Amino acid sequence: MFDYLLRLFNGRRTEQGYSKPKYQAERVEETPDILDKFTVYLVGSKKSIWHAEMICPCGCGAVLSMNLQNDFRPCWRATVFRDKTISLYPSVWRKVGCKSHFILRRGAVRWCREFDD
Repeated sequence: MFDYLLRLFNGRRTEQGYSKPKYQAERVEETPDILDKFTVYLVGSKKSIWHAEMICPCGCGAVLSMNLQNDFRPCWRATVFRDKTISLYPSVWRKVGCKSHFILRRGAVRWCREFDD
């Protein structure tokens, strides 16, 4: 009973009744034609990763591409953990379209508050 209330309070209940799926990293040489909803693709060669791609977590279906090369701005840093969950630093903020603003930490999406421009 306590676990149920905790999941409900934390907003982690889904259609299946369990915790939300976590985003996991997958290293690829080229971006797949069809992206999995809960996968962050780390695109690059065996020696270096160029960018991360994922489907926007808001549900709009847009493909987000974050540069992971320090030579170009803006630039993100990806950390992959043993369980293949991923963190992206800093937050991801779409300036057009759905205007989602979120932080991805250890595979979990944490939505940022909206700020007036």
